[in-house]
Amino acid sequence: MSIASNRRVAAYGNAPAGSTEFHLYSVASAFSQLQENRHIADYDLSKTWSSADVALEIGLVEQALTSWDTIRNEQIAQDYLFSLLFRERS
Repeated sequence: MSIASNRRVAAYGNAPAGSTEFHLYSVASAFSQLQENRHIADYDLSKTWSSADVALEIGLVEQALTSWDTIRNEQIAQDYLFSLLFRERS
């Protein structure tokens, strides 16, 4: 799943603000970041999460959900969902 998200982040990192691609970038970037931080939280016992850290993560989720709501019926969003479930072939 992170491979699919990272591909979208790389592809749409320079998308114009407010565009469908920008919103997909926001969703994919948040997914990738949150997944990485989840692994840190699960396996790095030396990391302490402050309430401010957690508030930032929650804000990231809220922003991604707002972007997703904007694009969820677009073909680009449906293609992204498909790519999360099935590996893209070269």
